[in-house]
Amino acid sequence: MKERIDMEGLMVCPFTKKPLRQMKEKELVSLNAQIKQGDLFFYPGAPVNIEISAALVTANQTYVYPIIDNISYLQRQTAIVAKNRTANHLRRVSKEEIDQFYKTYGFGEGNTIQKPSKELKSNPISEEKITQLARLLPKGGEYFMSVVTHDVDSIHNLTYGRSFKYYFHMDFSLPRLLAMKNELPGETILVLGDVDHLPFDDDSVEALFSFDYINNYNKEVQGLAYEELKRCLKPDGVSIMLYDNSKPMHASNQLKADQRSKKALGVLAPWKKVKLPNIFFYPIKEDGEHQSMGFFSQSIAW
Repeated sequence: MKERIDMEGLMVCPFTKKPLRQMKEKELVSLNAQIKQGDLFFYPGAPVNIEISAALVTANQTYVYPIIDNISYLQRQTAIVAKNRTANHLRRVSKEEIDQFYKTYGFGEGNTIQKPSKELKSNPISEEKITQLARLLPKGGEYFMSVVTHDVDSIHNLTYGRSFKYYFHMDFSLPRLLAMKNELPGETILVLGDVDHLPFDDDSVEALFSFDYINNYNKEVQGLAYEELKRCLKPDGVSIMLYDNSKPMHASNQLKADQRSKKALGVLAPWKKVKLPNIFFYPIKEDGEHQSMGFFSQSIAW
């Protein structure tokens, strides 16, 4: 991967959902001057303690997201903001909280993540099953996105024979991204992000495969993740989401509601053609073996 990637307009701010652009050299000089003066903070309230050599920024420069070691830090927690934009600017953030934040992200001297780990989040699925599921995905387009996995081989198998302009891999775990970064295809854009605040524009992603079990999250996060997925996928886009069939699947309620709305609209206003992307949920047993029953609520395609 190139040391500096031009990501002008490729992603959006997790807060505002407005496009991000790459900061210019003069802007970076000014940014680092403000950091030295103690004027800038990470969103949770910790003072920025690192020099920024590359970053993405909103048009009004309200939110800045660092690019470090070819990873775009696009979690809300990693946004660089003025004091009055922090999570609670009237609250004093304790030294313990600040130190823990620095350690989590490896910010500052002595806090480097020494042993990046792939720390298994989801069980691998077989190469045969990956090949079968991959047939549902488009062969080409603008954005291809893989989400949360330790299994580099699976990503290679998913992207084999496909032609997309941009390949993204997103994870909420920085140690896992660091452990995998050199094993991924060279053109892959690495993103530290969260499923409930996707840093991608509306109707921008053609293909998405998430190894992250959506129902590992609580009901609220499942709901937000589902809505974010619908927002980001193109009308003809396709997403495959894995889930643990031994746990509650709250996102299914929203899927069913969408299906009911579609049916009702077809009766009341058949002339209105509304499109939604194809979202496939695929069940995984606790032991990592797939279900033979096939998909859960195949899709919400209209």
